[in-house]
Amino acid sequence: MNWRERRDSTNVHYLLVTADQLGVSHETCLQASGISPAGLQAGDSIELWQELAVVRNLVTACPQSGLGLLLGEHYHLTSLGLLGYTMLASRSLADALEVSSRFRALSLSICPVSLQPDPEGVYLTLDQSVLPEDARATVIERGLGAWLRVFSELLQRPFVPLKVELNLSQPASLARYREYFGCSVDLQAGRNAMLIAEADLDAPLPLANSMTQAACASLCQQLCASAEEVHTPLARQVMQALLSHTGGSLGAVEVAGLLGLSERSLHRRLALEGHAFRLLDARVRCSLAEQLLRDTDLRLDAIAQQLGYTEAASFSRAFKRWSGTSPAHWRRQQRFSLATGGASLLT
Repeated sequence: MNWRERRDSTNVHYLLVTADQLGVSHETCLQASGISPAGLQAGDSIELWQELAVVRNLVTACPQSGLGLLLGEHYHLTSLGLLGYTMLASRSLADALEVSSRFRALSLSICPVSLQPDPEGVYLTLDQSVLPEDARATVIERGLGAWLRVFSELLQRPFVPLKVELNLSQPASLARYREYFGCSVDLQAGRNAMLIAEADLDAPLPLANSMTQAACASLCQQLCASAEEVHTPLARQVMQALLSHTGGSLGAVEVAGLLGLSERSLHRRLALEGHAFRLLDARVRCSLAEQLLRDTDLRLDAIAQQLGYTEAASFSRAFKRWSGTSPAHWRRQQRFSLATGGASLLT
């Protein structure tokens, strides 16, 4: 487990909302986490160990059973950002789960999640072995509770698992778990898991859209790749904002507003990290254009619209500046390379 991995601060935000409900101060929750209220307000990303520190502080300040169930109630598909929209447009719940596994870097889980086949469906399992003992119950309850709500929103109806298995040293009461999950619960199990029925896995999602899902999946892929290549926090946030709003043609003013900064502060802080907004914007558009040209059959005008251009001609001029060739020629070269088994010099 890489506890230095960076994520956005969504989970910490929900931890602090729950702390407010329980009468625990933010100062207590953030103690020794290296997270400042100002940084949270500005949308700074955090490392996983910092979130874990906040979890442990809240558990220490409010050691009540079932704390994670309260946390789980705050989660929605929109909590997952772009990943949530990609899952929503998937064909079925099984497809949505495959998407979440493929783009795990965009999920909010701080412990490994795996899918294990069962004759009745699939077990979604959370691995608590990476967590310290005092945080296990809260993190596992939060994870299962969050998935319960996400599945209900995907299916557009209440989701009830076939069974929940728990292996916690300090669990809540059996009655509380049964009421919360609406199914049988085993507190003496050897794992922490939720059994999803095969009928639910195969159920068509009401808002499925193959075109939208393909476009969003391309954005997720690009966001994962960009996150691996860009290591400074503000530049990552800028790229995520640009990727999440490609059709809106965001400028520096709009991105700064999304991040709670003035345009001047955005440019200054990016410069301190060694980046320029203009180059980050070009990088996002070029990479996404290449992916859409290579992996889809979308027309140039549709790709131009996806990238925020009003017409295909404007997109073609920009693409030629980035790559030195037209998008139509680039696409032909890519497909010729794939057909002949060669590697394109333009990738």
